[in-house]
Amino acid sequence: MEPDAKFWDGIAEKYAKSPIRDMEGYQASLDRTRGYLKPTDHVLELGCGTGSTALLLAQNVQQITATDFSTAMIGIANRKAAEEGIENVSFLGIDPFDPQLTTETYDVVMGLNFYHLLDDMGAGFRRSHDLLKPGGLLIAKTPSLGSTAFFKRVALRAAVRVMQAFKKAPFVDFVRIEEVEKAVVDAGFEILETDNVGGTVPRSYLVARKI
Repeated sequence: MEPDAKFWDGIAEKYAKSPIRDMEGYQASLDRTRGYLKPTDHVLELGCGTGSTALLLAQNVQQITATDFSTAMIGIANRKAAEEGIENVSFLGIDPFDPQLTTETYDVVMGLNFYHLLDDMGAGFRRSHDLLKPGGLLIAKTPSLGSTAFFKRVALRAAVRVMQAFKKAPFVDFVRIEEVEKAVVDAGFEILETDNVGGTVPRSYLVARKI
């Protein structure tokens, strides 16, 4: 179920220093996400990496619990939070199924560039549903490698397999945008907004309410 924590631990420092490739798209996603957040919200972010998104959104909510499989990533996130003096974000090196995360606790669950890294994406959405309060929101941005053009998709699959063979890439699910949306609905959500935000790889940005 869980992504390769050892892989992410190994690249944590390099990842933290790497610039965001599509800064315009990242900022647009942040702005859209802020539009759904309230000052009283307790937000859970799954797959927070080195914490950049959680720290940028901290001022918009009451509290953020941010988790990642990689304890090295979480170490960097805690360091950044201390340097920036941000106290309403808690970083945990756990997976989404850890009992420390209790059901019907969170107003919003975010998974930005996360669910395609699970070998059972549907289980990830179902767990997110369980963690949300009634009527809570899921905000997900999911690279949809399965929605790329045929020849590009074949080339990407081949490249990823070679990199995985040399431990240079983690598990990646080649999901299509429509598969992401179906998995969200099947998990018990009503989709409020969905959009292909494009870029080098199609990305499904969606917001859904727990029903």
